[in-house]
Amino acid sequence: MTVKFKIVPKGHPGVVGGGVVKYYAAIDRGDKVDFRDLLTEIEELNVVHPGVFIAVLEAFLRKANHHLINGRAVDLGQLGTLYPSISSSPADSADEVTRNNIRRFKIVYRPSALLQQGLDHVKFEKSSNGNHEEPAA
Repeated sequence: MTVKFKIVPKGHPGVVGGGVVKYYAAIDRGDKVDFRDLLTEIEELNVVHPGVFIAVLEAFLRKANHHLINGRAVDLGQLGTLYPSISSSPADSADEVTRNNIRRFKIVYRPSALLQQGLDHVKFEKSSNGNHEEPAA
C-alpha cells in the first residue's frame, strides 16, 4: 500500500507575517470513508449481516465508554488499547492539586504491535496534486 502526501507550507508561530516559511510533507487523506461505506465493504465479505454488525458495534461503544469514563483502559486485543488520559495545570505542592487542576479528559489510542508492524512497510508517494498550498495569511 502507498500513502500519498502533499506539501504544506508553515510559517513561524508568533512571528508577524509568519517569518520564514518552511515546507512539510503531510498525508493527503483524500475522501473520508464513512460508516455506511465501511459497512457495505464488510457486508461484501459475507462475514456478518449489517444489522448484527451495527448492534454489536453499538454495544461495544456503550460498554467501552462505560469503562473509559471510570478510568479503566480497554484492551482491544490485536487492534490495540484505548486509555483514558487527563491533562492538568501544575500546582506548587501536592496538597494544592484538586479536580479543578484537571483541564481535559480524553481517550488515547495505542495500536497493537501487530498493527504497528504494518507501518514498517508503508511506501510514500507525492500525490498528483502534490503542489504546495499557499501559506496561510
